[in-house]
Parts: sequence; C-alpha cells; structure tokens
Amino acid sequence: MKKHLLAVAIATLAAGSAMAQANDTLAKIKSSGSVTLGVRESSGALAYTLGDGKYVGFHTEMAENIVKDLQKQLALSKVDVKYQPVTSQNRIPLVVNGTVDLECGSTTNDL
Repeated sequence: MKKHLLAVAIATLAAGSAMAQANDTLAKIKSSGSVTLGVRESSGALAYTLGDGKYVGFHTEMAENIVKDLQKQLALSKVDVKYQPVTSQNRIPLVVNGTVDLECGSTTNDL
C-alpha cells in the first residue's frame, strides 16, 4: 500500500511540474512574441533542411501549425518563429532547459 501511495505521489508531482513548465513556456512565448522550434536537419522525409535556415517536412509543418494555434490562443498579432537544430541526443535537454520551446518529432525519452 505504501509503494502504491508513493507512486501516486510521484506521478502527481511530475504532472504538476510538467503543467508548471508548460505554463511558463506559454508565458514566455506571450511576453516575447517569439517561439523557438527544435528542428532536425535530417530525419528522412519527416524533417530536413533546405539550407539557408529553411526547414521543411511533416515534423516542421506540424510544429508551425501548433504555433499558429498558439498565436490565436494567446491573442498575439504575430509570433516570430526561430529554428534551433536539435539531435536525438540533445533535443530533450534543450526542451527541458528552455532553449527550445517546442519540438515535434518521433521522440522517445527512455533509459
């Protein structure tokens, strides 16, 4: 029973932390008027660069559509989109530390 309660407590804290981080990110986007997207430079047809700072592919388009929705939800007339190249190894840490606001990709975070 104690293990069950401990697991519930840990899950509750993790969920609360994730919600606080999400709210902080939304507040940051609203106050700055910009969002930084984590993008892959080569991930097959799902995401890649055309060079010269242009990124395309399903993952990039998905993130850009989310930004459009955020712009409406946050009542911003414009949102500047910045692109930050990420790798499989650094994308989770860059989201966690706030360097990247959003990363849409085939991402897993496991041991």
